[in-house]
Amino acid sequence: MSSFLEDGLLIANPALSEMPKFESIAGRAIYIVQHSSDGAVGVSMNKNYSKSLDEIAGISPLLSHLSSKELVTTKVLAGGPVADDRPWIMGRNPENYKSTIRNASLALNFDEQAFIDNAAHHVPVCGIGTFGWGPGQLENELASSLWHFYPTTRDALERIPFGHDFSGAVDLLIVMKNTELKRKGRVSSFLDRLTTW
Repeated sequence: MSSFLEDGLLIANPALSEMPKFESIAGRAIYIVQHSSDGAVGVSMNKNYSKSLDEIAGISPLLSHLSSKELVTTKVLAGGPVADDRPWIMGRNPENYKSTIRNASLALNFDEQAFIDNAAHHVPVCGIGTFGWGPGQLENELASSLWHFYPTTRDALERIPFGHDFSGAVDLLIVMKNTELKRKGRVSSFLDRLTTW
């Protein structure tokens, strides 16, 4: 099986809000970090925790290694219902740690050293929790129209008329994948907008 869904964006079908089994994923935009015959792993890009990075770092020690100046957004993403107590950092860090899931564009890291090594040029975001699918499960959900799939090239993301609920996730992916940051702080209005999203 090919990894055709890898490095793609899934948007939950709005009709899921009417289905109790899937109600919790309605309105989610999921970035697929890895997809293979063994299943898929992704993270939600459009739901944030209400607490700040500093507040959550008091509960989750791994996040205390991070500086908000080195992150694309100071929001901590609520990545999904799986391992919802496990923090991660995702960006363009080239290193392979003990706990890394990567594709050709981005790496999802759970290893403490990745948090320590974090740098602004990795164009990183942080979050807690993931989405996961077993073998063939995501393909079946797509065939059942539970999700809409979009490639995450810059051209594709900029041409799709996403609703307001998903614009933050799309902008975040465009920055992470396609922007070369030249900053000491956040210098562009585009990045400033993301920090308040």
